[in-house]
Amino acid sequence: MNKTYLMSSDTLKTIVQGAMGAMTFGAYHQFTTNKIMDINNQYQNKIMELNNEKHKIDMNELKEKIKVLEERKSWW
Repeated sequence: MNKTYLMSSDTLKTIVQGAMGAMTFGAYHQFTTNKIMDINNQYQNKIMELNNEKHKIDMNELKEKIKVLEERKSWW
């Protein structure tokens, strides 16, 4: 009695190798995406810190200008 197989062992081997390759690619892609997101978050945080510092400097300059204007106003 002969057995009939649905797939040959080579076909099954090719399917398994394709699945492993797809999983490997997916894991690598997820790793690189996470790394890029982390780097972008660090970059955005640094920009926000610099903007906050600039904002503080600008506010101090405006306070000085207001102070000068108030002093001039009292002389009138």
